[in-house]
Amino acid sequence: MKKRFAALCLTCSALLSLSAPAAAVRAPNDSGQPQSSTGNTSVTIPSDGTLSFDQIGPRVKANNLTLKAAQESLKSAEAMDWDEAIDEMEDAIDAMELQISMLVSSGAGQLAEAEQKITEAISAINQASGIIEDAKGFVNNIVLAGSLTSLGQYSQIQAESLKASLESMEDQLDDLQDQKEDYQKTLEDTARQIDYAAAQTIAGAESLYLTILSTQLQLEALQETMESTQRSLREVELRYELGQVSQLTLLQAQSGYDSLKASMDSLENTISTLYSSLQSLMGDVPTGRLTLTSTPYVTQGQLAAISYTSDLEKAKENSYTLYASARSVEDAKQAMDDARREEGKNSYQYKMAEYTYQSTLYQNDATIAEFELSFQSLYKALAPAQAALSAKESALAYEEQVYAVAERKHELGNLSDNALLDAKNTLNTAKRDVTAAEMELYTAYHSYEQAVKQGLVSSAG
Repeated sequence: MKKRFAALCLTCSALLSLSAPAAAVRAPNDSGQPQSSTGNTSVTIPSDGTLSFDQIGPRVKANNLTLKAAQESLKSAEAMDWDEAIDEMEDAIDAMELQISMLVSSGAGQLAEAEQKITEAISAINQASGIIEDAKGFVNNIVLAGSLTSLGQYSQIQAESLKASLESMEDQLDDLQDQKEDYQKTLEDTARQIDYAAAQTIAGAESLYLTILSTQLQLEALQETMESTQRSLREVELRYELGQVSQLTLLQAQSGYDSLKASMDSLENTISTLYSSLQSLMGDVPTGRLTLTSTPYVTQGQLAAISYTSDLEKAKENSYTLYASARSVEDAKQAMDDARREEGKNSYQYKMAEYTYQSTLYQNDATIAEFELSFQSLYKALAPAQAALSAKESALAYEEQVYAVAERKHELGNLSDNALLDAKNTLNTAKRDVTAAEMELYTAYHSYEQAVKQGLVSSAG
Protein backbone atom coordinates (compact mmCIF):
# COMPACT_ATOMS: atom_id res chain seq x y z
CA MET A 1 0.00 0.00 0.00
CA LYS A 2 2.76 2.45 0.89
CA LYS A 3 4.57 1.54 -2.32
CA ARG A 4 1.46 2.26 -4.35
CA PHE A 5 0.95 5.59 -2.58
CA ALA A 6 4.58 6.55 -3.20
CA ALA A 7 4.32 5.55 -6.86
CA LEU A 8 1.27 7.73 -7.28
CA CYS A 9 3.07 10.67 -5.73
CA LEU A 10 5.93 10.18 -8.18
CA THR A 11 3.45 10.10 -11.04
CA CYS A 12 1.94 13.29 -9.71
CA SER A 13 5.26 15.10 -9.62
CA ALA A 14 6.53 13.81 -12.95
CA LEU A 15 3.53 14.51 -15.14
CA LEU A 16 4.31 18.19 -15.63
CA SER A 17 7.57 17.25 -17.31
CA LEU A 18 5.55 16.25 -20.35
CA SER A 19 6.55 18.30 -23.33
CA ALA A 20 4.46 21.04 -24.50
CA PRO A 21 0.71 23.39 -22.68
CA ALA A 22 -5.91 22.98 -17.99
CA ALA A 23 -7.63 21.37 -16.08
CA ALA A 24 -10.45 20.09 -18.27
CA VAL A 25 -13.74 18.91 -16.88
CA ARG A 26 -13.50 15.44 -15.40
CA ALA A 27 -16.20 12.86 -15.04
CA PRO A 28 -16.39 10.48 -12.07
CA ASN A 29 -15.92 6.79 -12.68
CA ASP A 30 -18.18 4.10 -11.27
CA SER A 31 -16.45 4.26 -7.90
CA GLY A 32 -16.83 8.03 -7.61
CA GLN A 33 -13.07 8.57 -7.93
CA PRO A 34 -11.78 11.62 -9.81
CA GLN A 35 -10.89 10.72 -13.35
CA SER A 36 -8.86 12.46 -15.99
CA SER A 37 -10.75 13.55 -19.07
CA THR A 38 -7.97 12.08 -21.17
CA GLY A 39 -9.43 8.98 -22.75
CA ASN A 40 -7.73 5.89 -24.05
CA THR A 41 -9.89 5.17 -27.07
CA SER A 42 -7.81 4.94 -30.20
CA VAL A 43 -8.49 7.37 -33.03
CA THR A 44 -8.25 6.04 -36.55
CA ILE A 45 -5.46 7.66 -38.53
CA PRO A 46 -6.42 8.44 -42.16
CA SER A 47 -4.61 6.14 -44.55
CA ASP A 48 -3.76 9.03 -46.87
CA GLY A 49 -1.63 10.75 -44.22
CA THR A 50 -3.81 13.86 -44.03
CA LEU A 51 -4.42 15.95 -40.92
CA SER A 52 -6.77 18.83 -40.21
CA PHE A 53 -6.32 21.23 -37.31
CA ASP A 54 -9.41 20.05 -35.44
CA GLN A 55 -8.14 16.44 -35.49
CA ILE A 56 -5.08 17.22 -33.39
CA GLY A 57 -6.71 17.24 -29.95
CA PRO A 58 -8.59 13.92 -30.29
CA ARG A 59 -5.55 12.17 -31.77
CA VAL A 60 -3.19 13.40 -29.03
CA LYS A 61 -5.62 12.36 -26.28
CA ALA A 62 -6.22 8.96 -27.80
CA ASN A 63 -2.76 7.98 -28.98
CA ASN A 64 -0.02 9.89 -27.14
CA LEU A 65 1.88 7.13 -25.35
CA THR A 66 3.06 9.26 -22.41
CA LEU A 67 -0.47 10.42 -21.67
CA LYS A 68 -1.82 6.88 -21.99
CA ALA A 69 0.79 5.62 -19.53
CA ALA A 70 -0.17 8.35 -17.06
CA GLN A 71 -3.84 7.49 -17.46
CA GLU A 72 -3.23 3.82 -16.75
CA SER A 73 -1.16 4.73 -13.69
CA LEU A 74 -4.08 6.76 -12.39
CA LYS A 75 -6.47 3.85 -12.98
CA SER A 76 -4.16 1.59 -11.00
CA ALA A 77 -4.20 4.02 -8.10
CA GLU A 78 -7.99 4.39 -8.29
CA ALA A 79 -8.33 0.61 -7.89
CA MET A 80 -7.19 0.89 -4.27
CA ASP A 81 -10.17 0.30 -1.94
CA TRP A 82 -9.31 2.13 1.27
CA ASP A 83 -12.60 1.35 2.98
CA GLU A 84 -12.02 -2.36 2.51
CA ALA A 85 -8.45 -2.08 3.76
CA ILE A 86 -9.61 -0.24 6.87
CA ASP A 87 -12.37 -2.80 7.49
CA GLU A 88 -9.87 -5.64 7.20
CA MET A 89 -7.53 -3.91 9.61
CA GLU A 90 -10.35 -3.43 12.10
CA ASP A 91 -11.27 -7.12 11.80
CA ALA A 92 -7.65 -8.04 12.43
CA ILE A 93 -7.60 -5.88 15.56
CA ASP A 94 -10.80 -7.54 16.78
CA ALA A 95 -9.25 -10.95 16.22
CA MET A 96 -6.13 -9.91 18.10
CA GLU A 97 -8.19 -8.66 21.04
CA LEU A 98 -10.01 -11.98 21.12
CA GLN A 99 -6.72 -13.90 21.29
CA ILE A 100 -5.49 -11.75 24.12
CA SER A 101 -8.69 -12.38 26.01
CA MET A 102 -8.45 -16.12 25.47
CA LEU A 103 -4.82 -16.25 26.57
CA VAL A 104 -5.56 -14.34 29.75
CA SER A 105 -8.74 -16.15 30.70
CA SER A 106 -8.24 -19.66 29.43
CA GLY A 107 -4.50 -20.20 29.89
CA ALA A 108 -2.89 -23.35 28.71
CA GLY A 109 -6.11 -25.22 28.17
CA GLN A 110 -6.94 -23.04 25.20
CA LEU A 111 -3.41 -22.77 23.83
CA ALA A 112 -3.98 -24.77 20.66
CA GLU A 113 -7.07 -22.79 19.75
CA ALA A 114 -5.27 -19.54 20.52
CA GLU A 115 -2.42 -20.50 18.19
CA GLN A 116 -4.90 -21.03 15.37
CA LYS A 117 -6.68 -17.75 16.01
CA ILE A 118 -3.39 -15.83 16.14
CA THR A 119 -2.35 -17.33 12.83
CA GLU A 120 -5.71 -16.35 11.31
CA ALA A 121 -5.35 -12.83 12.66
CA ILE A 122 -1.90 -12.50 11.18
CA SER A 123 -3.18 -13.72 7.82
CA ALA A 124 -5.98 -11.16 7.94
CA ILE A 125 -3.51 -8.41 8.77
CA ASN A 126 -1.23 -9.34 5.93
CA GLN A 127 -4.14 -9.33 3.50
CA ALA A 128 -5.34 -5.95 4.77
CA SER A 129 -2.06 -4.14 4.36
CA GLY A 130 1.51 -4.68 3.30
CA ILE A 131 2.75 -2.47 6.09
CA ILE A 132 2.31 -4.98 8.95
CA GLU A 133 5.35 -7.14 8.22
CA ASP A 134 6.46 -7.28 11.84
CA ALA A 135 3.31 -9.20 12.79
CA LYS A 136 4.73 -12.30 11.10
CA GLY A 137 7.01 -12.74 14.06
CA PHE A 138 4.08 -13.81 16.20
CA VAL A 139 4.03 -17.25 14.65
CA ASN A 140 7.71 -17.77 15.35
CA ASN A 141 7.15 -16.95 18.99
CA ILE A 142 4.81 -19.89 19.34
CA VAL A 143 7.70 -22.24 18.58
CA LEU A 144 9.37 -21.07 21.77
CA ALA A 145 6.55 -22.39 23.94
CA GLY A 146 8.31 -25.69 24.51
CA SER A 147 11.11 -23.97 26.38
CA LEU A 148 8.83 -22.34 28.90
CA THR A 149 8.46 -23.93 32.28
CA SER A 150 4.69 -23.67 32.24
CA LEU A 151 1.98 -23.17 29.70
CA GLY A 152 0.36 -20.61 31.99
CA GLN A 153 3.52 -18.54 31.98
CA TYR A 154 3.69 -18.88 28.21
CA SER A 155 0.09 -17.65 27.86
CA GLN A 156 0.79 -14.59 30.01
CA ILE A 157 3.95 -13.71 28.08
CA GLN A 158 2.16 -14.11 24.77
CA ALA A 159 -0.71 -11.97 25.98
CA GLU A 160 1.65 -9.14 26.97
CA SER A 161 3.46 -9.38 23.64
CA LEU A 162 0.19 -9.27 21.74
CA LYS A 163 -0.99 -6.25 23.74
CA ALA A 164 2.07 -4.28 22.65
CA SER A 165 1.51 -5.32 19.05
CA LEU A 166 -2.17 -4.44 19.34
CA GLU A 167 -1.29 -0.86 20.24
CA SER A 168 0.94 -0.68 17.18
CA MET A 169 -1.85 -1.99 14.98
CA GLU A 170 -4.27 0.60 16.36
CA ASP A 171 -1.76 3.32 15.50
CA GLN A 172 -1.46 1.87 12.02
CA LEU A 173 -5.24 1.94 11.67
CA ASP A 174 -5.20 5.65 12.48
CA ASP A 175 -2.50 6.11 9.85
CA LEU A 176 -4.60 4.26 7.30
CA GLN A 177 -7.53 6.56 7.96
CA ASP A 178 -5.31 9.61 7.53
CA GLN A 179 -3.74 8.16 4.38
CA LYS A 180 -7.17 7.62 2.89
CA GLU A 181 -7.84 11.36 2.94
CA ASP A 182 -4.38 12.18 1.59
CA TYR A 183 -4.76 9.56 -1.11
CA GLN A 184 -8.02 11.06 -2.33
CA LYS A 185 -6.36 14.45 -2.61
CA THR A 186 -3.46 12.93 -4.48
CA LEU A 187 -5.85 11.23 -6.91
CA GLU A 188 -7.58 14.53 -7.59
CA ASP A 189 -4.26 16.30 -8.05
CA THR A 190 -3.03 13.61 -10.41
CA ALA A 191 -6.21 13.69 -12.49
CA ARG A 192 -5.88 17.44 -12.92
CA GLN A 193 -2.19 17.12 -13.74
CA ILE A 194 -2.96 14.58 -16.46
CA ASP A 195 -5.54 16.94 -17.93
CA TYR A 196 -3.06 19.80 -17.73
CA ALA A 197 -0.34 17.72 -19.36
CA ALA A 198 -2.77 16.68 -22.11
CA ALA A 199 -3.73 20.30 -22.74
CA GLN A 200 -0.06 21.29 -22.89
CA THR A 201 0.73 18.49 -25.32
CA ILE A 202 -2.22 19.39 -27.54
CA ALA A 203 -1.19 23.04 -27.47
CA GLY A 204 2.32 22.02 -28.47
CA ALA A 205 1.00 19.90 -31.35
CA GLU A 206 -1.27 22.71 -32.53
CA SER A 207 1.65 25.12 -32.38
CA LEU A 208 3.67 22.73 -34.56
CA TYR A 209 0.78 22.60 -37.05
CA LEU A 210 0.73 26.40 -37.35
CA THR A 211 4.52 26.56 -37.51
CA ILE A 212 4.51 24.08 -40.39
CA LEU A 213 1.95 26.16 -42.28
CA SER A 214 4.05 29.27 -41.72
CA THR A 215 7.22 27.50 -42.82
CA GLN A 216 5.48 26.24 -45.94
CA LEU A 217 4.65 29.84 -46.84
CA GLN A 218 8.34 30.64 -46.50
CA LEU A 219 9.11 27.67 -48.74
CA GLU A 220 6.68 28.90 -51.39
CA ALA A 221 8.28 32.35 -51.31
CA LEU A 222 11.73 30.84 -51.59
CA GLN A 223 10.59 28.67 -54.50
CA GLU A 224 9.38 31.75 -56.39
CA THR A 225 12.64 33.55 -55.61
CA MET A 226 14.54 30.56 -56.97
CA GLU A 227 12.49 30.56 -60.15
CA SER A 228 13.13 34.27 -60.60
CA THR A 229 16.83 33.79 -59.87
CA GLN A 230 16.95 30.93 -62.35
CA ARG A 231 15.48 33.18 -65.05
CA SER A 232 18.09 35.80 -64.25
CA LEU A 233 20.83 33.16 -64.34
CA ARG A 234 19.75 32.07 -67.82
CA GLU A 235 19.92 35.66 -69.00
CA VAL A 236 23.43 36.03 -67.53
CA GLU A 237 24.49 32.76 -69.18
CA LEU A 238 23.20 34.01 -72.54
CA ARG A 239 24.94 37.35 -72.16
CA TYR A 240 28.15 35.58 -71.15
CA GLU A 241 27.99 33.49 -74.32
CA LEU A 242 27.59 36.74 -76.27
CA GLY A 243 30.57 38.25 -74.47
CA GLN A 244 28.50 40.93 -72.74
CA VAL A 245 29.37 39.94 -69.13
CA SER A 246 32.46 38.53 -67.42
CA GLN A 247 32.96 35.03 -66.08
CA LEU A 248 32.99 36.54 -62.58
CA THR A 249 29.48 37.89 -63.10
CA LEU A 250 28.34 34.49 -64.26
CA LEU A 251 29.93 32.79 -61.27
CA GLN A 252 28.26 35.26 -58.91
CA ALA A 253 24.86 34.57 -60.45
CA GLN A 254 25.43 30.82 -60.24
CA SER A 255 26.57 31.11 -56.61
CA GLY A 256 23.44 33.06 -55.72
CA TYR A 257 21.24 30.39 -57.25
CA ASP A 258 23.14 27.55 -55.52
CA SER A 259 22.80 29.34 -52.18
CA LEU A 260 19.04 29.62 -52.64
CA LYS A 261 18.87 25.94 -53.58
CA ALA A 262 20.73 24.99 -50.40
CA SER A 263 18.37 27.16 -48.33
CA MET A 264 15.37 25.50 -49.91
CA ASP A 265 16.74 22.03 -49.19
CA SER A 266 17.34 23.05 -45.57
CA LEU A 267 13.83 24.43 -45.25
CA GLU A 268 12.33 21.24 -46.69
CA ASN A 269 14.32 19.22 -44.16
CA THR A 270 13.05 21.49 -41.38
CA ILE A 271 9.46 20.89 -42.45
CA SER A 272 10.04 17.13 -42.49
CA THR A 273 11.45 17.32 -38.95
CA LEU A 274 8.43 19.34 -37.79
CA TYR A 275 6.14 16.74 -39.34
CA SER A 276 7.93 13.98 -37.40
CA SER A 277 7.62 15.92 -34.13
CA LEU A 278 3.92 16.46 -34.74
CA GLN A 279 3.40 12.79 -35.55
CA SER A 280 5.24 11.74 -32.38
CA LEU A 281 3.02 13.92 -30.18
CA MET A 282 -0.03 12.25 -31.75
CA GLY A 283 1.37 8.76 -31.16
CA ASP A 284 1.91 8.17 -34.90
CA VAL A 285 4.95 6.68 -36.60
CA PRO A 286 7.24 9.69 -37.30
CA THR A 287 7.63 9.33 -41.06
CA GLY A 288 8.22 13.01 -41.69
CA ARG A 289 5.50 12.92 -44.31
CA LEU A 290 2.12 14.49 -43.67
CA THR A 291 -0.45 16.58 -45.48
CA LEU A 292 -2.11 19.43 -43.62
CA THR A 293 -5.58 19.88 -45.03
CA SER A 294 -6.76 23.10 -43.45
CA THR A 295 -5.64 26.59 -42.49
CA PRO A 296 -7.59 27.70 -39.42
CA TYR A 297 -8.98 31.23 -39.33
CA VAL A 298 -10.96 33.44 -36.97
CA THR A 299 -14.49 34.57 -37.71
CA GLN A 300 -15.83 37.99 -36.81
CA GLY A 301 -18.45 36.25 -34.67
CA GLN A 302 -15.73 34.63 -32.57
CA LEU A 303 -13.99 37.96 -32.06
CA ALA A 304 -17.27 39.67 -31.17
CA ALA A 305 -18.03 37.04 -28.51
CA ILE A 306 -14.92 37.96 -26.48
CA SER A 307 -15.70 39.41 -23.04
CA TYR A 308 -12.59 40.21 -21.05
CA THR A 309 -14.06 40.25 -17.52
CA SER A 310 -16.06 37.03 -17.74
CA ASP A 311 -13.35 35.31 -19.78
CA LEU A 312 -10.76 36.11 -17.11
CA GLU A 313 -12.90 34.51 -14.42
CA LYS A 314 -13.34 31.37 -16.53
CA ALA A 315 -9.61 31.23 -17.15
CA LYS A 316 -8.88 31.43 -13.43
CA GLU A 317 -11.36 28.65 -12.68
CA ASN A 318 -9.76 26.39 -15.29
CA SER A 319 -6.13 27.16 -14.49
CA TYR A 320 -4.11 24.29 -13.07
CA THR A 321 -1.43 26.80 -12.06
CA LEU A 322 -3.87 28.63 -9.79
CA TYR A 323 -5.34 25.34 -8.56
CA ALA A 324 -1.90 24.07 -7.52
CA SER A 325 -1.11 27.39 -5.86
CA ALA A 326 -4.34 27.27 -3.87
CA ARG A 327 -3.58 23.69 -2.81
CA SER A 328 -0.21 24.85 -1.51
CA VAL A 329 -2.02 27.37 0.66
CA GLU A 330 -4.35 24.64 1.95
CA ASP A 331 -1.41 22.38 2.80
CA ALA A 332 0.43 25.17 4.60
CA LYS A 333 -2.72 26.00 6.57
CA GLN A 334 -3.13 22.36 7.55
CA ALA A 335 0.50 22.15 8.66
CA MET A 336 0.06 25.27 10.79
CA ASP A 337 -3.13 23.91 12.39
CA ASP A 338 -1.42 20.58 13.10
CA ALA A 339 1.52 22.34 14.75
CA ARG A 340 -0.81 24.39 16.96
CA ARG A 341 -2.79 21.31 17.98
CA GLU A 342 0.22 19.08 18.61
CA GLU A 343 2.91 21.45 19.82
CA GLY A 344 1.02 24.47 21.13
CA LYS A 345 0.70 28.04 19.92
CA ASN A 346 3.88 29.16 21.67
CA SER A 347 6.08 26.44 20.19
CA TYR A 348 8.76 27.15 17.62
CA GLN A 349 7.19 24.50 15.37
CA TYR A 350 3.97 26.50 15.25
CA LYS A 351 5.77 29.79 14.60
CA MET A 352 7.73 28.24 11.72
CA ALA A 353 4.52 26.82 10.24
CA GLU A 354 2.78 30.17 10.64
CA TYR A 355 5.55 32.03 8.78
CA THR A 356 5.47 29.39 6.04
CA TYR A 357 1.72 29.82 5.74
CA GLN A 358 2.04 33.59 5.41
CA SER A 359 4.76 33.16 2.78
CA THR A 360 2.50 30.79 0.83
CA LEU A 361 -0.32 33.34 0.94
CA TYR A 362 1.92 36.03 -0.52
CA GLN A 363 3.17 33.65 -3.20
CA ASN A 364 -0.40 32.73 -4.10
CA ASP A 365 -1.30 36.40 -4.48
CA ALA A 366 1.77 36.87 -6.71
CA THR A 367 0.78 33.87 -8.85
CA ILE A 368 -2.73 35.26 -9.33
CA ALA A 369 -1.36 38.69 -10.26
CA GLU A 370 1.06 37.17 -12.76
CA PHE A 371 -1.73 35.08 -14.27
CA GLU A 372 -3.98 38.13 -14.66
CA LEU A 373 -1.15 40.13 -16.28
CA SER A 374 -0.38 37.32 -18.72
CA PHE A 375 -4.05 36.94 -19.61
CA GLN A 376 -4.27 40.67 -20.21
CA SER A 377 -1.31 40.43 -22.59
CA LEU A 378 -3.09 37.72 -24.56
CA TYR A 379 -6.17 39.91 -24.80
CA LYS A 380 -4.19 42.97 -25.90
CA ALA A 381 -2.47 40.98 -28.66
CA LEU A 382 -5.76 40.58 -30.53
CA ALA A 383 -6.23 44.19 -31.66
CA PRO A 384 -2.78 44.60 -33.32
CA ALA A 385 -3.23 41.26 -35.08
CA GLN A 386 -6.58 42.43 -36.50
CA ALA A 387 -5.04 45.73 -37.62
CA ALA A 388 -2.13 43.93 -39.30
CA LEU A 389 -4.52 41.68 -41.21
CA SER A 390 -6.56 44.65 -42.36
CA ALA A 391 -3.39 46.37 -43.63
CA LYS A 392 -2.26 43.26 -45.53
CA GLU A 393 -5.71 42.89 -47.11
CA SER A 394 -5.53 46.50 -48.32
CA ALA A 395 -2.06 45.88 -49.75
CA LEU A 396 -3.35 42.78 -51.54
CA ALA A 397 -6.19 44.74 -53.10
CA TYR A 398 -3.67 47.25 -54.44
CA GLU A 399 -1.37 44.55 -55.83
CA GLU A 400 -4.32 42.89 -57.57
CA GLN A 401 -4.96 46.16 -59.40
CA VAL A 402 -1.29 46.51 -60.29
CA TYR A 403 -1.20 42.98 -61.69
CA ALA A 404 -4.34 43.58 -63.71
CA VAL A 405 -2.61 46.55 -65.35
CA ALA A 406 0.51 44.45 -65.97
CA GLU A 407 -1.57 41.75 -67.65
CA ARG A 408 -3.13 44.34 -69.96
CA LYS A 409 0.30 45.75 -70.87
CA HIS A 410 1.55 42.22 -71.58
CA GLU A 411 -1.41 41.56 -73.85
CA LEU A 412 -0.56 44.74 -75.76
CA GLY A 413 3.07 43.72 -76.08
CA ASN A 414 4.29 46.50 -73.81
CA LEU A 415 5.55 44.21 -71.02
CA SER A 416 7.94 41.27 -71.22
CA ASP A 417 7.18 37.76 -70.02
CA ASN A 418 9.73 38.05 -67.25
CA ALA A 419 8.28 41.36 -66.10
CA LEU A 420 4.81 39.83 -65.98
CA LEU A 421 6.17 36.90 -63.97
CA ASP A 422 7.78 39.35 -61.56
CA ALA A 423 4.44 41.14 -61.16
CA LYS A 424 2.79 37.78 -60.54
CA ASN A 425 5.36 36.98 -57.86
CA THR A 426 4.68 40.31 -56.18
CA LEU A 427 0.97 39.51 -56.16
CA ASN A 428 1.62 36.05 -54.72
CA THR A 429 3.76 37.61 -52.01
CA ALA A 430 0.86 39.89 -51.07
CA LYS A 431 -1.46 36.86 -50.92
CA ARG A 432 0.97 35.00 -48.67
CA ASP A 433 1.23 38.06 -46.46
CA VAL A 434 -2.54 37.99 -46.00
CA THR A 435 -2.47 34.26 -45.22
CA ALA A 436 0.35 34.79 -42.73
CA ALA A 437 -1.56 37.65 -41.07
CA GLU A 438 -4.66 35.45 -40.86
CA MET A 439 -2.62 32.77 -39.12
CA GLU A 440 -1.10 35.36 -36.78
CA LEU A 441 -4.58 36.51 -35.82
CA TYR A 442 -5.75 32.94 -35.38
CA THR A 443 -2.71 32.15 -33.22
CA ALA A 444 -3.46 35.15 -31.00
CA TYR A 445 -7.14 34.21 -30.77
CA HIS A 446 -6.42 30.53 -30.15
CA SER A 447 -3.95 31.36 -27.37
CA TYR A 448 -6.63 33.53 -25.77
CA GLU A 449 -9.20 30.76 -26.20
CA GLN A 450 -6.87 28.19 -24.59
CA ALA A 451 -6.40 30.53 -21.65
CA VAL A 452 -10.15 30.88 -21.19
CA LYS A 453 -11.20 27.26 -21.68
CA GLN A 454 -8.16 25.49 -20.24
CA GLY A 455 -6.37 28.04 -18.10
CA LEU A 456 -3.24 27.86 -20.23
CA VAL A 457 -1.25 31.04 -19.82
CA SER A 458 2.32 30.44 -20.90
CA SER A 459 4.13 32.96 -18.75
CA ALA A 460 2.17 31.90 -15.68
CA GLY A 461 2.72 28.19 -16.28
